[in-house]
Amino acid sequence: MKIVVIGASGVLGSRVVEELSRRGHEVVGANRARGVDAYTGEGLAEVMSGADVVVDCLSLETLSAKKAIDFFRTTAAHIARAATDAGVGHVVCVSIANADKPEVNAKFGYYQGKAAQEDAYRQALPPEVLTIVASTQWFELAEQMMGRMSLGPVAVAPKMWSRPAAAADVARVVADVATSADHDGRKVEVAGPDEMNLVDVAKAVASRRRSPRWVIGASVGGPAIRRGGLVPAHPDIVTTTALDDWLAAQAAAPAAGA
Repeated sequence: MKIVVIGASGVLGSRVVEELSRRGHEVVGANRARGVDAYTGEGLAEVMSGADVVVDCLSLETLSAKKAIDFFRTTAAHIARAATDAGVGHVVCVSIANADKPEVNAKFGYYQGKAAQEDAYRQALPPEVLTIVASTQWFELAEQMMGRMSLGPVAVAPKMWSRPAAAADVARVVADVATSADHDGRKVEVAGPDEMNLVDVAKAVASRRRSPRWVIGASVGGPAIRRGGLVPAHPDIVTTTALDDWLAAQAAAPAAGA
């Protein structure tokens, strides 16, 4: 298959590209560095020519509902239109488990954007073309957010009760879905093996690194996010990599540039 991955340089997108390539597919990683801008629509028609599948792994660093809704709604509309014009048979949108629920996204702008993204795809594409993969948070998210919100020996991590998964495991699920002949507008929910707070993931990362010295939990997004609203009741797929296994793999990985 020829598979176009949009958002190919991100945490998940890069892993999806790697997984699909490993399976022998022709994979085109689409991002702005390669002249493809899903927000403006630039380059989408060209990159989708002859494609069998398009996978949307786009993300955006913002907590603003206005910015997130505009970005995800606009990019979904452009991607769906270009895919339709190119005759692409399957579009996979990677979303977040339960982000479309009002009680979960009411006070978290990014999740409102993901809800708008799902809705835009459903409006633009027939059910037989669309699959939504809704993943729980990744272990990597706690690591990233801790890195963004740190000052000296202190870092801040979000209080989110979830069933976090390793991004590599989610990438394998996305690759399975993208290459499956069974797609009919369904949503595939993916969750990690254990429920936990992302603050505890961040603390475990900090302990492994021995830095930062202190990790403080911050309340974000309202009570539903802190009390289990992000945990899918009946996930379709449960990944296998537990936190301790992921931490061990991170410790064993070669340092960047090594």
